[in-house]
Amino acid sequence: MARWMVNRNDTSFGVSDVAELCDLARKGALAAGDLVQPPGSTGWLYAQDVPDVRKALEARGPGVVDVPVVEAGGSWGNVVVGAMMVIAILALGNYTWQRWQLIPDGTHTILGEGGLSFSELVVTSSGIQLLSEPEARSGAVKELTKDTVLELLAKRGDFYKAREKTGGEGAAQGWVAADKVLPVYLLGGGDVRNELDPLYNPDRYLEVANASWMQLPEARKRKVTVFQFLLSNTSDYDMTDLVMVARLKDSKGHEVNQVEFRVEGVVPGQDDTMVGTIVDPKTEERRLITQVSFAAMAAQNPDLRLQYTEGVEVKMEQDEFNEASIDIVELRAIPKDGQ
Repeated sequence: MARWMVNRNDTSFGVSDVAELCDLARKGALAAGDLVQPPGSTGWLYAQDVPDVRKALEARGPGVVDVPVVEAGGSWGNVVVGAMMVIAILALGNYTWQRWQLIPDGTHTILGEGGLSFSELVVTSSGIQLLSEPEARSGAVKELTKDTVLELLAKRGDFYKAREKTGGEGAAQGWVAADKVLPVYLLGGGDVRNELDPLYNPDRYLEVANASWMQLPEARKRKVTVFQFLLSNTSDYDMTDLVMVARLKDSKGHEVNQVEFRVEGVVPGQDDTMVGTIVDPKTEERRLITQVSFAAMAAQNPDLRLQYTEGVEVKMEQDEFNEASIDIVELRAIPKDGQ
């Protein structure tokens, strides 16, 4: 039996009919800006644009629904057609909806040159805050209006790092909650969504493997823990702009210290790489870099090999601990040409 599909917070699931959609809406498990796909359709629309669902959402109180529904007379089929027109207008802002179409691959902009690309975000309602940090309580950089287009820069937890798509140097940049924006790739077909998912969810495709840690006598005096680990990329996209965190725990499993650090370079698509440290002999400044990116640098300047050591030294304030771990907390998948 044909089912409705729902996409909520980057998770997709099916429901049997409109009645079940309405039930989710009344319970608060379906928001006005969540995407739903009618049975037999390849396109998506906002939940609030299904008339019965809109009524269920409105019953929860004022402010739940903020976009007027487009009336569509006649049969349910006409309602679906009208709703599909609405989602085109809503998702693409002031662009002319007649030019919108689902693209079978992710290598082009939806609207041609200068239009929306599949590696961008659209703000789904007015009053959304572009934040200074990836935290809900952080200060606002700017209040965004509905249909604002953002360029995707990175992901950290449930937040996207993004920049206004204005083309100017003064474009605002900050963090936006993932459930407050529409990733444009969701408007594509299934092949598009599968292909471009790593751009929006790179943390699902880059993993830390074979991690180990040690405290050498000399390093112990400097309160330094040495980590060695492999970064494994299972996507077709190069990953970069890594921020990682090292954590220490005591014998009871309580976290006693954590330190964040940035890693330069890239992790190639469908490949693995270790991470090492470049030490400037004059200043003793330390740069953490992926081994594959260091190899490219050393090919141009072989003397750099004398400054390179495998592993990452992390200065930890805690002397005694029983367990150490290292994780990725922020990263970016590099779009391919045309994305």
